Amino acid sequence: MSRAWQQTLRAAVTPLSSGVASLDVQTLRLPGQSLPRPARTAAVLLGVLDFDQPEILLTRRAMHLTHHPGQVSLPGGAMAARGETGVFTALREAEEEIGLLPDNVEPIGFLDRVDTISDFRVLPVVGLVRQSPPWTPDYSEVDEVFTIPLELALDTGAYAMETIERFGSQFTVHYLHWRDYRIWGVTAAILRNLAIRSQAAASDRAGRIQQAR
Repeated sequence: MSRAWQQTLRAAVTPLSSGVASLDVQTLRLPGQSLPRPARTAAVLLGVLDFDQPEILLTRRAMHLTHHPGQVSLPGGAMAARGETGVFTALREAEEEIGLLPDNVEPIGFLDRVDTISDFRVLPVVGLVRQSPPWTPDYSEVDEVFTIPLELALDTGAYAMETIERFGSQFTVHYLHWRDYRIWGVTAAILRNLAIRSQAAASDRAGRIQQAR
């Protein structure tokens, strides 16, 4: 990949200036779970290392945590106060969890929101990261920080599906493998949304080039 990947990435996200109201909502709630909008709001940072060979920053949650121990996730968390923006939340949480300084991130846009089984509406914020490792994880929250190639995350064919059971109900989720890591649930849904959006953006760009000839 050359730095042309940035053009596709910027075309794939919804610009910050457009706000979040027009974003679609993916639902990862139980089948038949007809609930109103989730009670809580969270934001995560999908940080892409701004290198010639770009990579996405991920964490593995601490094993002692009550919720989702050991799972792969994007840095992020709940919005702490009314009026706090998703961008602010995502950057704050990334700094707390892995030591990523906000000044070293260029937020470029949003992906579709995700409603989760744990009653959160999650807003993914995509940002270009201009900070190199080593990272400084907060081990009270994170056991490990690692990266996966952006090229892998953008390959829609790399995602598989499986049926899992939660709270006595079965539903289907996507997952992605990288080395010894299994990425699934909300994180996989967000990465796959980026892949689908990027594929559509690349197709649109190819169509415009063809028409211009």
